[in-house]
Amino acid sequence: MKKFLQQKKEEGQGLVEYALVLVLVAVAIIIILTILGTAVVKVYAEVVGGFNGQSLTDSGTEHLVLQAEIDVTAAGPGACNVTITNATVFVAQDGAVAQNTSSGSIAVSGGAAMSGTTNNLGIVSGLSSSVNGMTCPGTLTIGNTGFSYRVTP
Repeated sequence: MKKFLQQKKEEGQGLVEYALVLVLVAVAIIIILTILGTAVVKVYAEVVGGFNGQSLTDSGTEHLVLQAEIDVTAAGPGACNVTITNATVFVAQDGAVAQNTSSGSIAVSGGAAMSGTTNNLGIVSGLSSSVNGMTCPGTLTIGNTGFSYRVTP
């Protein structure tokens, strides 16, 4: 009976040690991400933007489009109405993350614009805009980093 109790105690001790190691690793990751948070977000935004043909030049205010829902409807011969909803944009100012500030005017082709306030990671989300009477087929641009969307009715 004594051997049986000792074996269980040793197994439980091993599990506790593994749990402590996992907790320490999690705390270390949280500390590292807190310190490097904005740098990680900027790299992530640049990678996502790169998939859409966007790039940052690290000068002035730049808007990288991370996502946007774009709806196109025909508005007559050779014309379309475009509605942009739930757009998420990363904002950089001279290469640094623009934290808790106005995004500035985010240009949309056709003279439209969007704006909002960035969070502590330089991201503004839930943006919307519309362009009526856009030439179709044509190209919709958002921001100033090269995001474009082919518009067809």
